[in-house]
Amino acid sequence: MRNRGLGLSLVVTAVVGTLVVGLLVTRALTASADPPTHLAATALSPTSVELEWQPTDDADAYVVLIGSDRALTKDTRKIRVKKPTVTLSDLKPSTPGSDRYYRVDAVHGDDVVPSRTRRFTLKPAAMPAVKVDKVAADGVRLVWKPVANARQYDVDIARSKDFTGDVTSVRTLGSEARFVTTSMAAGTRYWLRVRPVNGDSVGAFGKPVDVKTRMREAAFNVGTWNVCSEKCSGYSSRARIMADFLDDNAIDIFALQEAGGKRVGATTNAIFTGHSQGYVRASGGAKARYIFYRPALFTQKSGGYFAVGHGRHATWARFVLKATGRQFILVDVHLENGHGNDAKRASEMRVLLSRMRSINDRGLPIIYAGDFNSGRHRGKDSPGAMMRSAGLEDSVELAKDPVNRQFNSGHTMGTGVPSSGAYVDHIFVSNEFSVVGWKQLVRMAGGRYVRPVVSDHNALRATVALDAASVTIGAPTPTTTVGGLTGE
Repeated sequence: MRNRGLGLSLVVTAVVGTLVVGLLVTRALTASADPPTHLAATALSPTSVELEWQPTDDADAYVVLIGSDRALTKDTRKIRVKKPTVTLSDLKPSTPGSDRYYRVDAVHGDDVVPSRTRRFTLKPAAMPAVKVDKVAADGVRLVWKPVANARQYDVDIARSKDFTGDVTSVRTLGSEARFVTTSMAAGTRYWLRVRPVNGDSVGAFGKPVDVKTRMREAAFNVGTWNVCSEKCSGYSSRARIMADFLDDNAIDIFALQEAGGKRVGATTNAIFTGHSQGYVRASGGAKARYIFYRPALFTQKSGGYFAVGHGRHATWARFVLKATGRQFILVDVHLENGHGNDAKRASEMRVLLSRMRSINDRGLPIIYAGDFNSGRHRGKDSPGAMMRSAGLEDSVELAKDPVNRQFNSGHTMGTGVPSSGAYVDHIFVSNEFSVVGWKQLVRMAGGRYVRPVVSDHNALRATVALDAASVTIGAPTPTTTVGGLTGE
């Protein structure tokens, strides 16, 4: 009995030993087997890709897994191959383009050693013909059919047919098959070309198109000036200089603040009327806020004024631009002064915007010009924030090369020139206007204001264009720059 038990024990020990050895051999194989490395993908076409990798020792075969997500659980395919390369030529393109993921498993008998998961992109399909959909004075809208595997598009804009010299290159942020730019010069010929982009895979440019932007149908100069009629002495002599200065700077329509009530209102009207521009005062203005315009360019249709609170008023006038028949509204603004009065200015702005929404019930293009007694230089700028929330932008920020931007628009009556770029005076415009230029009008010599200093504010001039409604091309396409060149 002892011998029989001993024999059974020896048999069991031998079997267990064999299992242990077998397990150790398997573990040794698994531990020593290397995963495939140096994976590389070469996109060949919109439906094909070549995958390669570094072979592993003693691998019986390789299993390639391809899918549309990194976990390889969606649209997954498996291909078993003997060699460390495979070409897939029947992949399905997508619109818009997307990343594809793959992994290579080395097979050693019953054991599988996976590689890291890698990514690749397919080539975009060929760029179709691009159509010039609409042309405006400041830009163009291009459209084309969506391209398979394209998630973005590169657009080159050039002044020459061979795309040399001054070329702007941008990449769209989205996959929409259209491009809108509003950064072109009026009456100028441009060449544009488009190519599709799918991540790392960039397609070829399609056939270029050329376009000549429209001439400006109507551009005019808008001015604003706080003339300090009653608080500052010697108004009548100063006003004559100011009126001539606006005339010399070719202002077509302008808003005055602190222009005088009953005491000097008649003086303001008499001095600023006429000149070479033939100015007339718009009807409806009062409370020291007056609007003047050139009847050769504009026809006034209506106007008025209303209180906005704290003894402040706003004047407005509706005009027709004779060159195009477009109508617009100009509002003359003068808000509460003082560094600590942002809450009062915010209250006045709420009244102002509410009343103008009621008056401008047709949604006409609108300009707000005047002394807001606020700006980005202050800790709180409720007027500016409320203007931007209402869809209006400061013309100085829309102009390409603003002139004299460094000077403060408000100052003392001395000859010193504050130059911290602080603005309390503004010309805000709705998005129907293109801002062609902006200038702060200053009377200077030798780096100082010349005497007599005519006001404690400088005049502002914004050159704006309001083209015919038929050439509206829409909002510019969001883009990023390509190759370090300036884009949208």
